[in-house]
Amino acid sequence: MAAVPENAHGSKLLVLIRCHHRNFPVLFACSIWLGALTPITGPMWLGFGALSLAGALRYRPLLLVAGFLTASVFAFNSHGGLSPLSEREWRGQVQLVNDPDSFPGRVVVDVSSASGRLRMVVSGPRSAIVRRSSAGSRFNVHGSLQELSNPDRYQSRHLRMSLVATELTEVGGQTLWRIPIDVVRSTILRGAEALPIEQQPVYAGFVIGDDRGSDEEVTQAFEASGLAHLLVVSGQNVIFVIAVVTPLISRLGRRTRMLTLLGILLLFAAVTRFEPSVLRATVMAMVATVSAGVGRPIEAHLRLALAVSLLLLLDPLLVHSFGFRLSVAATAGIAIFARRLSHRLRGPQWFRQVLAVTICAQLAVAPLIVPVFGPMPLAALPANVLAEPIAGLVMMWGSSVGLLAGIIGGWPAVVLQFPVRCGLWWVMGVANQFSALPLPRVGLLHMTVVTGAAIGLAGARSLVLRSSPTRRWGSVGG
Repeated sequence: MAAVPENAHGSKLLVLIRCHHRNFPVLFACSIWLGALTPITGPMWLGFGALSLAGALRYRPLLLVAGFLTASVFAFNSHGGLSPLSEREWRGQVQLVNDPDSFPGRVVVDVSSASGRLRMVVSGPRSAIVRRSSAGSRFNVHGSLQELSNPDRYQSRHLRMSLVATELTEVGGQTLWRIPIDVVRSTILRGAEALPIEQQPVYAGFVIGDDRGSDEEVTQAFEASGLAHLLVVSGQNVIFVIAVVTPLISRLGRRTRMLTLLGILLLFAAVTRFEPSVLRATVMAMVATVSAGVGRPIEAHLRLALAVSLLLLLDPLLVHSFGFRLSVAATAGIAIFARRLSHRLRGPQWFRQVLAVTICAQLAVAPLIVPVFGPMPLAALPANVLAEPIAGLVMMWGSSVGLLAGIIGGWPAVVLQFPVRCGLWWVMGVANQFSALPLPRVGLLHMTVVTGAAIGLAGARSLVLRSSPTRRWGSVGG
């Protein structure tokens, strides 16, 4: 027998990292994530240099260290751009970064300006002008800069100060690259006009994440039933966009098909205002598109790791976004456990897939949601199983036929949107019914016990099946 070097056991971890390990992107993403949470003083070129050198040497332990250092330096410089300014009178031009949020007597919206990103607050009669606007609109503003009440809450949005506007006038014109974005978005919203008025905000929330104008009772019903995630755009929408577009571009050449799909993904991300969850899903889809285009498909958990690494290197402050954290956690839970759990469940395939995805996503986000919002509603599991497939149909329909309905308008749009009307009736009914059920809410301890019991039962069942004579020798009558 060959002698084993004395230091062999002590270097197992080093060998594991240095070899071409298939899960190395996960380790690299973890180092980037930790770096983004730990800002280190240094110039930007230090981060670029460290990562470039490690990449050129192809030494994986060094690449992990370089990834941490790069994200740390980038995070430090990003935080530097959030340093507050002195409170003073301010005058200048701003551009809306997102769509305005309306509150009683005031409108709040993020804006970009020569002083950085600001949280603009408009009250009184002038708020009506901003309320009718959308992302990309520009205004000349006169007001005062004030410190944010809770700066840590807004750092993922790069907000520096609060701007209380006292005077403002709209500036005409539009940036050319925003024209197709606004056309697609307005067409989808016109298609919503063929639906009952109470369904329109829900439909817009499902398709493009714009649930402004939703009835408060409807919103509360979705929250109490664990369906609130449907009212905001998520990574699911990206999957449905790909499902709609892929058959339409299947006859194109491989390179043309890849470039077309990448362009559509970018357009959809822009239409949904680059929400963190959509950014994550879009980059994952782009990685999948490119890898499939070059004939080297990548597994889901590795696509997630690459997407997280790229996004946090581009914007380290994204690590502080609660929506981004939820999206990453849910996707990781689904990618790692959903398929295995689906095989252990019983029932039709569609039911097992929906149930497995729902369980894995709920368990993965629970450690993040429960400490912030308290125990999760027990109704969330059955409500999601009943609502998710129909909500998916609404999302797909809105991304395809809904666009056509917005272009045509009139009674043809009402006919085209009839399936959506039925689907929304079903989903809203599920939300109402399950929000009214006297079911308890569960915390982390309850979920851990139930999950452990379920895994134990599944393991015991597998052992019984493996050790049974019928399983071992086959049926006597066969």
